[in-house]
Order: sequence, then C-alpha cells, then structure tokens
Amino acid sequence: MPLKGMERLATIAHKYNIPVTWLVDLGTGSAMKKKLDEWHDKYGDDIGVSSRGEKQRGSLIKLFPWSEVSVLEETTHNGDEARKAVDLGFSAIWGSCWEQVGTDGITDRGAPWGLFYVSDDNYKIPSLKQKGIISAEWTSRDLLKALHSGRPTIYSTDPNDVARAGLCSGDDITYWKSIFDNYIRNISNNKFVFFQQQQESHEMQNDEDYKIYTTGEIDEAAKMLDAFFAYVKSFGDLVEYKTVPEAVKLYAQNFKETEPSVMLFDDAPVNKIAFWYGRENRATGPWPKTLLYYDKECQLAFIEGKFEPILDRDYIHNRKVNDPKYYQADYEPELKLDIPWENIALTEVPININSDREMPYGVTFWYDFNQYKIKSVEGAALIGPIENQVALLRLHLKKGVNRILVHLEKIQ
Repeated sequence: MPLKGMERLATIAHKYNIPVTWLVDLGTGSAMKKKLDEWHDKYGDDIGVSSRGEKQRGSLIKLFPWSEVSVLEETTHNGDEARKAVDLGFSAIWGSCWEQVGTDGITDRGAPWGLFYVSDDNYKIPSLKQKGIISAEWTSRDLLKALHSGRPTIYSTDPNDVARAGLCSGDDITYWKSIFDNYIRNISNNKFVFFQQQQESHEMQNDEDYKIYTTGEIDEAAKMLDAFFAYVKSFGDLVEYKTVPEAVKLYAQNFKETEPSVMLFDDAPVNKIAFWYGRENRATGPWPKTLLYYDKECQLAFIEGKFEPILDRDYIHNRKVNDPKYYQADYEPELKLDIPWENIALTEVPININSDREMPYGVTFWYDFNQYKIKSVEGAALIGPIENQVALLRLHLKKGVNRILVHLEKIQ
C-alpha cells in the first residue's frame, strides 16, 4: 500500500484545491480511512475501486458512506468490462487508453478519448443505444502527436513518461502547457471538454516497499505536477475541478447517448526526444494541423487541406473486441469536387461522394471563414466552422452517389 505516495500526491493537488479520485481496495481504504475522510471533507476527494477490490464495493460503501463508490478501475481489458461493472453495481469504468497498443499489456486503439457510453459487448467502442456504463480515460493525451506518431504513451499527461522521453522536466513543462492549451481552445466547440491527469501513488514513493523510481525522479515528477496545476489554475473560471465520479455524473445528467466530440489540434514544438523513442512510426514529427471527431457511430481524423479523413473508424459495422484493424473502415469511398478552376469567388461548393456501401462518414472543408460564412449545407450535418478555418460535414453514406452542397456568402 503506497500510503506515503498518496500523501505526497495529496499535498501537491490540495495545494491548489484540486480534488483527487483515489482508486483503492478495502485494505488501502482501511489503512487510509482517517486521511481519506479528512481529504473528502476539506477538498472533495472521492474514491473509486481498484481492480484488486472489484468485489469489495459494498464494504467500501460502509467504510466511506460519503461516497457512492461508482467507478471501477479496469485493467484486464478483456472486453466484458461493461457487463461486469453493471453486475457489481458500478456506473463507470476507468482506464481506457486512447490509441495505445501493447504497452502494459493494454491495446485500446480504436476507442474514443474522454468520456463515452460503452457498448455492453465491447468496452472499447460506444454503445449504439442510449446511456449505460460510462468509460473514463486513464490520462489525457496529445491527440495530434499520439495519433500521428503511433506512440501515445510518450505524448501524454503522465509525468514519468514525458520526463523519460525528455519532453518535460521539473524546470520545464512547456510541452504540457501546449497540450492543455489545445484542450482549452476546444471548449468553444464542445459542451464539455474533459481533461484528466493520472499519477500512480506507488510511483511517488521510494522506500523498502516501492523502488520504481529514484528519489530524484520522484522529486522531478512532483515539481512537474506542481507547476502544471499552477498553470491550469491560471485559466480561472474556464476550468472546473472534479473527481472522476463527479465528471461521470455530469456526463450522465447532460447526455442521453455518447456526445459527439470535435477537437482541433496544432502540432506544438517540443524538445528533442530520447532517440530510442524515435525508432518507429516517425515518432518525432512535425505533423499538420489535425481535426479529430467521434460520435457513437464513428471516429474520424482529418489533416489541414484535405477533404477526406485520414482515419475512419466505423463503429456500426466493426464491433469485435479484438478487431485487428482497430475498427478502421475497410473501404474508402470516391470523393469528387465539382468546382471551377478559375480564380473566382465561390458561393456554392458541390461535393459528390460515390460509395458502394452504407457507412458513417465525414469530410472537412478548410476555408477562410473570416471572409465567407456558410449559409446552409445540403446533404450533411454541419459542425463548425471551427475557429473560422474548418467545417466538418458529417453524413451517413448511402450506396451510390451522395451529394453535399455548401452554400457560401461573402462577408462584406
């Protein structure tokens, strides 16, 4: 039981009045009851159940009557997490790892980021029905770099991972700030943007019980967390601080089904990373501006200047737990723009998409929306324009020719 690590984490977070969600079993809960009661009363801390204590929910409720004990940590990643959580009385599972393949035995590539309602049969994809168990992410990641690099555990909010890679240090959290800035900018595009940061208590303790990191490495992680919490506090009322159970409850109160999320990211410059991280998948970039999107039917990603998606995950037709293609659609429809070559002002942009099957889909329209506004769109749902530079046109392709017509108006 990393009790000293818990106290060190609590000291850092509570300095900024940020509540902590502690994932515990009955043993740790009993050993830390006095502290956990105090932290709950003073700072709003709450608990979830660690995977070791998954059948101890009732006992933990008795021990901590102030908690609903609604969140279960899931680390087996076998696919049956949602049904197991329901049977045990939980309303959410924590631990989804966006884009991750293999690290710590976890392959969650294909799952959405943030929060979503989980399929009964596959915790990695959204339910096509309304409501249900909610999935909460392990720790938030740089959506652009994690996607393009194929190395999501490097480009994350985990202090040890970014320190090992050389992206941040106790004296320089510029990269973390850039991740948070990209999340902040997308508040205007979403009802809520969920940003979660996780650190393991046993990684903040170096003694006879835990020797994962040196005292110096732990001190560095503490400095990084302290500096980052100070930074996020600088945004004032733009940011609310909630436990995982509070975030889950907020989601359930506001959304009847998985809420669409759209995120526009720029590729922030970073320090040179340690060479062993650059061996695969062009792990260092740079990469183009990227728009990412998901809803209950699909997950899409687009790069600046391209209409068609570079990533197209079809959650309607691909629903197996261990999909070897990570729910990627195995078909690319043919897209054609029927616009003049002459340099003239456009008032209509026709987009024709020929498909030999039905499938969820979307295209992006990158344009200067400071000079033109979109009057209407035929044949697709309009999302945006986002920051006056890109609009997402979301549709469900039918077999044959699908026509989208964007009506523009010059801003005087």
